[in-house]
Amino acid sequence: MAKSDYWGPFVQARIASIEDRDLLVEVGRRTFFETFVGTCSDSDMDLFLVTSYAPEKVEAELKDPLSRFLILEDSQGPLGFTRLQGEAEGRAELVRFYMEQRAIGSGHAHTLMQDTLDLAKHLGYSQIYLGVWEKNFRAQKFYMKWGFVKTGEKIFLVGTDPQVDWYYERTL
Repeated sequence: MAKSDYWGPFVQARIASIEDRDLLVEVGRRTFFETFVGTCSDSDMDLFLVTSYAPEKVEAELKDPLSRFLILEDSQGPLGFTRLQGEAEGRAELVRFYMEQRAIGSGHAHTLMQDTLDLAKHLGYSQIYLGVWEKNFRAQKFYMKWGFVKTGEKIFLVGTDPQVDWYYERTL
């Protein structure tokens, strides 16, 4: 995987293990909340966080042989993480791409994206896609810089609130 000398030896990406379950639950809940607070009711946000980041669910994702979490961290702890979910015919979904608030705007997201794309290629995937909320313009701009193009849309439930996600896809 690519490691950028610019960020120094204290920033590195690693594949998550089962021992990282609680860390992924905590960081996933916090970063999702911080990013999307106010976009739905408090009860829908709570329901989403409790179900999507239930320790048992994250543990099952960690044990899934087609699922990989990649954690980017520095000497202070996690900067962010991604989750790839392999599918048939050489496709993988980038299910999660979350950054800690302290890392937003630092350039670390670029490091994490490069390492995630490198991991997907290493795992044998030739296509990668993701869903991004229709009103998350910052994320859309970031993904387009990485060569992702909009290919469709889907409904994404945050609790019981149906929101529109746009599919973006690119070749690896």
